Amino acid sequence: MRTDIRDYFPVIEKAIYLNHAAIGPSPKPVTEEVQKWMVHHKSYGDMYFSPLNVMYEEINRDREVLGKLINARFPTDEISFTYNTSYGLAAIAEAIPWKKGDTVILNYLEYTSNSYTYQALARKFDLKVKTIPHVNGKLPLEKFQAALDQTTRLVAISHVQFSNGFRSDLETLTSLIHEVGGEIIVDGIQSLGAVPLDVQKTNIDYLAAGGYKWLLAPMGTGFMYVKRELADTLQPSFVGSMSDSAPMNLSHHHYVPGPSAKRFQASLGPNSHLLSVAVNFLLDIGVDNIFEHLLSLTDIIIEYVQDKANFELKSPVDDVKNRSGIINFTCPNAESIIPRLRKLEKPIAVSYREKGIRISPHCYNTADEVRTCLETISQLSVS
Repeated sequence: MRTDIRDYFPVIEKAIYLNHAAIGPSPKPVTEEVQKWMVHHKSYGDMYFSPLNVMYEEINRDREVLGKLINARFPTDEISFTYNTSYGLAAIAEAIPWKKGDTVILNYLEYTSNSYTYQALARKFDLKVKTIPHVNGKLPLEKFQAALDQTTRLVAISHVQFSNGFRSDLETLTSLIHEVGGEIIVDGIQSLGAVPLDVQKTNIDYLAAGGYKWLLAPMGTGFMYVKRELADTLQPSFVGSMSDSAPMNLSHHHYVPGPSAKRFQASLGPNSHLLSVAVNFLLDIGVDNIFEHLLSLTDIIIEYVQDKANFELKSPVDDVKNRSGIINFTCPNAESIIPRLRKLEKPIAVSYREKGIRISPHCYNTADEVRTCLETISQLSVS
């Protein structure tokens, strides 16, 4: 990993920050851009804003940047900017033309954002819901295969599970879903920016992710991906001026949904640009390089935990294809350790999730920081 990367992260002077599955501190290019928007632009109204038609073209360039991140085939048609993961997932799911008796498949590892929406829609449209159990923290493909049938309309799943870092084989799962005529929607917030995800290779149908975790963007940023072939079947009701096929016509007229995923773009704003600045920073490093670095850091955690008699891994780590940047483990006094870490002279940031300690480093973290964190946890676990 490049040695200069740490220079972009002021947080290293104040803390050992290993909590990117919660919130990712932004690098300097992003915070500087935020400051420009909030101080310069908002101080002078629209005097220094680009004209509306220019801003519309700028957002297409931002779509191109996000397209590189996920290898979208038609980024200007397939990407729309949102405000967080929940908004993106809900906007897509609400736009699907549901029929009574359609089945939605969820799982018991899932974060609530990728579960509540479909449960609410099931009540509204009289849908069936099947929930896949996990097996020792894994979501076996055979469990999904057994649940799939001709009534399957949608499978909702996170690429990486928030609690233990389990990474699903999206390519194989999507193939199984498509065989029965169903579709897949992916929550990508715990993988994008840390783990490579190729929407063409995996052939997924829909994706949504917020920018404030591994993508290192500000809160209030996010995007969705909708496969171009499917977009025209969707009829979103969360729409605004930019959702129309003639977004520059601001007078009242008959609404015609915009082409492809653009029909989900409710408005313009700085969120798309701020997200693209963060993504460009990560693309310059290379997501493959980041993932390789994270695997080396999580190797240190795994080895340390396995060598401790009173520590136990909660993350499934036996197969690297299911690994991510998240490791969860239990130890004595785990819950009480988290606030004590925050009160150290140089605080250490990790999370308590599912009765374990969740560590989630990023590109600028070092092996020494990870070891210091683990040794401190070990000391606190017996004191």
